[in-house]
Amino acid sequence: MKTIEEIVNDALTKRTVLITGGAGSLGKAFCRLLHKDYNVVVIDNSEWAVAELQKEMPDVEAYLMDFEDWTFQEIPCEYIIHLAAYKHINLGEVSHKTFIENNINKTVKLFDEAFKYSVDVLFMSTDKAVEPISVYGYTKAIGEELAKGYGFAVARCGNILSSSGSVIPTWEKAIEEEKPIPITDERMVRWIIEDFDAVNQIWDMFKGGSKLIIPKCAEVRILDLLANVLKRHGYAQASDYKPGIYITGIREKEKLEEKLTWDNES
Repeated sequence: MKTIEEIVNDALTKRTVLITGGAGSLGKAFCRLLHKDYNVVVIDNSEWAVAELQKEMPDVEAYLMDFEDWTFQEIPCEYIIHLAAYKHINLGEVSHKTFIENNINKTVKLFDEAFKYSVDVLFMSTDKAVEPISVYGYTKAIGEELAKGYGFAVARCGNILSSSGSVIPTWEKAIEEEKPIPITDERMVRWIIEDFDAVNQIWDMFKGGSKLIIPKCAEVRILDLLANVLKRHGYAQASDYKPGIYITGIREKEKLEEKLTWDNES
């Protein structure tokens, strides 16, 4: 952790960026991009993730706390990158009140305080917010509208390949253990992007004044993505992987295809 002298010096010489939920993979990517030019402060409610971030990037201030408890008067900032959200679709369907409280109600409080102190906000959204069918998608769609109402920027993105809960680590673990690889549906298509690519595109457009930011993602069939993962492990074709592949079936409130924009969205 930084000394008081270092914190004060940074506050006087660098603009401060607060990243909520910043100890995850996308937050870390933003930290790597910004920490040399900005005073980066991360808050996250995952003890393990904050501890890992402190080990990896000791020059980044990281606090174990809920984003609704941030006090702008005590530690002011110029920018907020709001990543903190509950995002697992299946959990949202059985814990909808919790998702609404976190993704909407607490976010409103954060936006109110940010607006009050003239803080510029970048709200991170998802392709699940376009024509939503899940509680998670609806909460992020409402979050987008709230951000727009305050004049803040919205970044809408596809799936971050290296994020927690993404499919690739699940496949990698199955291959390592020589177990059958699960996929939901052979017809499934997803928008995907690497974390470093996402944050570079998003920050450039944000600093350029864009209010709706949609980074260029690749549209990929799940089977093609799996084939690339297997090739990295020496399997020329999916059929060469002897433990095999099994279809789990599409989960409730999942789509076969996602969209990054609404039909009439400019």
